[in-house]
Amino acid sequence: MNHSLSNAAINDILKDIGSNLTIYKLKKKVQNIVQIEPILYDTCKNSCVAFTQQYETLLQCPLCNENRYNMQNNPVNSTFFFSLKSRLKIQYANKEKAEEFQYRSTYFTQSEKLDIYGDIFDGKYVKNFYSFVIILYYIIY
Repeated sequence: MNHSLSNAAINDILKDIGSNLTIYKLKKKVQNIVQIEPILYDTCKNSCVAFTQQYETLLQCPLCNENRYNMQNNPVNSTFFFSLKSRLKIQYANKEKAEEFQYRSTYFTQSEKLDIYGDIFDGKYVKNFYSFVIILYYIIY
């Protein structure tokens, strides 16, 4: 399903809900709150790949063979992406959010009994997985 709206359509929606904002003003407000710049990449129209790195010079999708460009030499599909590094910086800048991210590393089992669960991390499969990772770490390093 496609949810793309033109700037004019968004302006009409804002007007219909009684907002005095325009798409331009709305973008400026968001940019002041969230200091992150989206990066626009050409993508396969079927969402198979983004034409970056090893796909940067391709003219067709390597998976479904759809053309990257239309007859006017414009990208058939483009998608905005946000840098993971930038998003993490923003989230860790917020003290409460940073503490939430530390939850797993600071969580301690509430009970040694296997039939009492205080959290998903008390489950047998999670504990076995982390034991496996620790053993694997010592084997590799």
